Amino acid sequence: MKKILMMLLMLPLLGVAQVKDAKYLAKDAVPVENGRVIFTKEIEIPMNVTDIYAAVQEWAGEQYAPVEGMPNHKVISNNTEAYEVTAGAEEWMVFANKFLSLDRTRVYYKINLACYDKKVVARIYDIRYWYEEEREGGSKFSAEEWITNEWALNKKGTKLSKKSGKFRRKTIDRAEEIFTNLETYINRKAIKSIMK
Repeated sequence: MKKILMMLLMLPLLGVAQVKDAKYLAKDAVPVENGRVIFTKEIEIPMNVTDIYAAVQEWAGEQYAPVEGMPNHKVISNNTEAYEVTAGAEEWMVFANKFLSLDRTRVYYKINLACYDKKVVARIYDIRYWYEEEREGGSKFSAEEWITNEWALNKKGTKLSKKSGKFRRKTIDRAEEIFTNLETYINRKAIKSIMK
């Protein structure tokens, strides 16, 4: 009887967990194009291509300025003819930070920012992880072999995997954060140009 009562009490908690994870369980939460994980965001902005490109260059220069100890964190190219900026990132993705316990991974990715009249298309791709590097070199894997539906969800698609689920959750959140940051930055530039 106690077991049945405990199970009944746990049902609402399970429902809350599934609602909380719904965004991460969605089949299109980790977009795959031609076998590669690529997060894409198209941002519409009332500016011409040269002004958008200038704003994107500034944003990338700030966000991907070199960081000591992370040689892959930098702007890789500025293509003035195609109005494109590509940057490489190397940063920490922290899962848990408790007293005497830090669970994190080093994450690498590239971001391409293609500018057009009245819009910019941002693409995050080539995502790789280096987990527990301090333990005998750790483990290295790509997003394609770790956070896709095949790897990060159970067979029914109703739960995140215990191992790779946290990577999926944090990667989705980080991509959204990058896109929001870029959109906010460019919108501020657009407002300033209108106010002049």
